[in-house]
Amino acid sequence: MRILLSISFILILFSCSKNELGPQCISCEEEQTEPTKPADILIINEGNFGNGSGSISLYSPQSKAINNNLFFQTNGTPIGNVAQSAYQIDNKAYITINNSNKIEVIDINNFSSLHTITGFNSPRYFLPINQSTAYVTDLYSNSIQVVDLNSNSISGNIIVNGWTEKLLIHNDSVYVCDMTNDNLLIINPNNHSLVDSIKVGENPNSIVIDKDNKIWIMCSGGFSSTNPQLIKFNPQNRTIESTFVFSDISKSPGNLDINSSGDLLYYIKTDVYAMGIYDNSLTTTPIINSNGNNFYELGISPIDNDIYVSDAIDYIQNGVIFRYSSTGNLMHQFNSGVIPGDFLFIK
Repeated sequence: MRILLSISFILILFSCSKNELGPQCISCEEEQTEPTKPADILIINEGNFGNGSGSISLYSPQSKAINNNLFFQTNGTPIGNVAQSAYQIDNKAYITINNSNKIEVIDINNFSSLHTITGFNSPRYFLPINQSTAYVTDLYSNSIQVVDLNSNSISGNIIVNGWTEKLLIHNDSVYVCDMTNDNLLIINPNNHSLVDSIKVGENPNSIVIDKDNKIWIMCSGGFSSTNPQLIKFNPQNRTIESTFVFSDISKSPGNLDINSSGDLLYYIKTDVYAMGIYDNSLTTTPIINSNGNNFYELGISPIDNDIYVSDAIDYIQNGVIFRYSSTGNLMHQFNSGVIPGDFLFIK
């Protein structure tokens, strides 16, 4: 579960990792041959709302070395607040900074700032749809922003009704979590038009695609409003194939992720759970127990399926990252920045 501190209250938000099987960018060079060694990991630390303490950290799985506050070290200025998510295209990382209303484009090799894309209300998640265009979900704006990657500027928008979160692209459609209206939005990326909306569970927050090209959507159930649901959706005929209902209304699952082979789902519901895509019911036994830690974000390595889980602790002090094997054995833990969130596995 992701948490965004607002001016007057704490809004509980949700996360989802990127660079699983989905999103899949149409004709993007990001689809490359996977390296044979574990990828270095860029960790996006949100920082406290309003004080500019967002940061980025770099972790090497091979050496177990961690380097914190890289953007400030390189550029002499904080990256902004709140640092939300990151996506890689070639040698660039696009980092959304929602309270600072911008996207920072950095060189993935030396972490220097290359461009700053402005004009957002509160950018959340970034998805390239082709070589020259990306979509950005934008909290409070009632629209998804269309970004020109050549000019590093907003070139248009897609009108929606409310708050949208994570998104992915598959074949000729973009699928978006519509938190406000409990819908799965379907967008035609060729003309940037909203073509359909499918009613799912309350507050869909994260989305992945499996090896059979079925889309999975995690729905938190709101603030103990309804029972959370995990939904399996068939994009070919636009129907819901399965709905798995969580029995505990008081715990909001989120951070849906998937392994590199696309057959094992992971999510956080206080603890970390794993579920096969052919399972007939939700698992009741976690693969990783939180043991009192405040599990906040989840990332699955596309190389070795190691599981990375962040602990936000009290949302004030620097957080902790736990690295587990694919079977749930603790391998390493280390400190990062304040509220460690998104994981970007560098290609």
